[in-house]
Amino acid sequence: MALKKFESFLSKMISFKLDQQGWLKDILIGCSFVLALAFFLNLREMRVDHLELNTIADKYILAQTGFEFPDTEATRLLKEESIRDLGKIYYLLDREVSKVEKRILDALVDRPYWRHELPSVTFEELSVASDALRDVLLKVKFSDQRTLVKLKQMGQYSKNCLVYLPIQVTDALPEDLWKQIEQIAFAVQTPATKFILEQYRSHPWFLQEDLEKQHFISRLIKDSIPLKMTKVIPGSRIINAGDKVTTRHVDMLKGMKKNLLEQHRFFTPLSMMGSLGLSLILTLVGWVYLRTLYPYVLQSSAKKALISSVIIFTLFLSKLTEYILINKIGYLADLCRFTVFVPLATLMLAILIDRKVAMIVSQFVTLILATTLILHFQHFLVINVVAAVVATILVKTVRKRKEIFEICAKIWLITIPLILGINLMENAPWDYRILMDILTSLVSMTFTGVLVVTILPILESTFGIVTDMTLLESADLSHPLLRRLNLEAPGTYRHSLAVATLAEEAALAINANPIFCRVASLYHDIGKLTQPQYFTENQFCGFNMHQLLTPLESAQVIIAHVTEGVKLAAQYELPPSLIDVIREHHGNGLVYYFYHAQIEQSRAKAIMIEECRFRYPGPTPRSRECAIIMMADSVEAAYRSLDEVSEKAVVELVESIVGEKIREHQLDTSRLTFDEVEGIKKAMIRALISMAHSRVKYPEKPTSVAWKSEEVFVRLS
Repeated sequence: MALKKFESFLSKMISFKLDQQGWLKDILIGCSFVLALAFFLNLREMRVDHLELNTIADKYILAQTGFEFPDTEATRLLKEESIRDLGKIYYLLDREVSKVEKRILDALVDRPYWRHELPSVTFEELSVASDALRDVLLKVKFSDQRTLVKLKQMGQYSKNCLVYLPIQVTDALPEDLWKQIEQIAFAVQTPATKFILEQYRSHPWFLQEDLEKQHFISRLIKDSIPLKMTKVIPGSRIINAGDKVTTRHVDMLKGMKKNLLEQHRFFTPLSMMGSLGLSLILTLVGWVYLRTLYPYVLQSSAKKALISSVIIFTLFLSKLTEYILINKIGYLADLCRFTVFVPLATLMLAILIDRKVAMIVSQFVTLILATTLILHFQHFLVINVVAAVVATILVKTVRKRKEIFEICAKIWLITIPLILGINLMENAPWDYRILMDILTSLVSMTFTGVLVVTILPILESTFGIVTDMTLLESADLSHPLLRRLNLEAPGTYRHSLAVATLAEEAALAINANPIFCRVASLYHDIGKLTQPQYFTENQFCGFNMHQLLTPLESAQVIIAHVTEGVKLAAQYELPPSLIDVIREHHGNGLVYYFYHAQIEQSRAKAIMIEECRFRYPGPTPRSRECAIIMMADSVEAAYRSLDEVSEKAVVELVESIVGEKIREHQLDTSRLTFDEVEGIKKAMIRALISMAHSRVKYPEKPTSVAWKSEEVFVRLS
């Protein structure tokens, strides 16, 4: 008694901790969703008319508010005006200076008349003076006074900048200019410096225009001009109808939009509190709705996280598209009137969870997008509501990934009459805009198909949800596990095929997932591969291996096929939902045959029997499909033991087994109703009776008749 009380207390503590962890997950999912939705509601764009550069405006636009804008056109004019005062800059060519220097030095060496004129000057003094003057001539720049002022302003002025503008580039340099050069080159005037200066001055000079320096100074001057901010008063006309759109018009519209965004201040504390409150209310309404009509969805943290993730991803993608259309490619904002975002969430949720849930979520997403995006409200609402409804209808069975593209194509075809109808109602002209509307919806649906096919496997692996497409891939009988089961445990393989047929029929009867029931049934007993000879359906030689074991050991071998099956499924990377079926298809039921045998042995030895050692580890089935497989497994195994197969025997068998599962509380967590249980029983009875149909017995052919027919055949040939 004390041991049982301790086990009961321990199980309660474990369940309390698991429930606590589940609540923490739910709170984390809910808070994350509310915050993300609040951020999306708070992040709103301002709709401002867009003008494409170099086009003709079809209407006039007024300033909605007073604002300043960066007037790039005026700034450009100011920059062009600022360099008008910049004149030409000249310099002496390097080769000319070097050529003159060489002539002078050669003359000093070849004709030493200077020794008589300058008896106290040495050749070395003249060479040093020549080098100093040459260095100055190589660095000196010539320009007008106004240009030199600009150079000072730009920090490019030096003592080598001299005021001089030649009429012709070959003019001789004036006397006063040589005096300035002498002062720059020589700190002290000596006979040697005067002689060298005279020699240089007597040669003709060619001035070269310094284009590189002029361009450099022009760029510095332009860069120094600040961006001009021009003020616009409210109500003033930005552009008239028929005017050509210039850069200034585009800048004005951008400045007005920026000012409007600053005035609304979306990220102020009050605005954020309002968005958070609205997000919380919307989330609570959605939660209550699902809890009331579809409570099974909220029983799984993975499904709640999946719904939240799909909604947030759809909202994020819509906001990103809006940002690109408005801010990056603004001229497309007025053309993309029929963008279709909602079918993305509808298709993913319909495939992964349920079509009814997908329909409700799609309307929720449509409402939020229609009220927050700055796209055309009526167009967006009509096209997305219809597209979501059509997607929900068409996605009834998706067994191949290419079918997703077929559904998207059908949705697009249905949107075409809507687009034409809306344009006719608005008396829109039949021009390229209608073609653009149709093209926009085509691009949206194509992108939706690509995203759904790409993201579905990621969502399946992340949230542990398996689609029919993945299930059908696992249902291939050439799968390594099924091939091993057929070769190593053929009896179990045929048992699994029979269970798959029963489970599929039962699932169809109560609108459960028949594909999942069929595929999961094929794998539910793969744990028997470890010791197939200990299971009756694989014992073909007539010897029972359990004769060598005690009842407890036999029970442990039988029970072990569940844990071994889970290990094999994980090793072969089967989907988590299939592993759950392997783990739960016996629940925590009792291996009654060996438990009864152990009791019979223990009566003679007076040994206490622990019932828990003869029970499967569980848990009990947590889904309708797993409960169906549990009943189908037991019914099929018992059906093989019937001595006489009749309708009455089959009915009694099914009623007995299903009633036993109910009495043992194996179906309590499966969410099956009594009506559904009745439907399952009827479907299994029909399937078993059809499997037990008899055939007409053919009469045996006498051997002589066979020979006569052969003789006739020979004669005819």
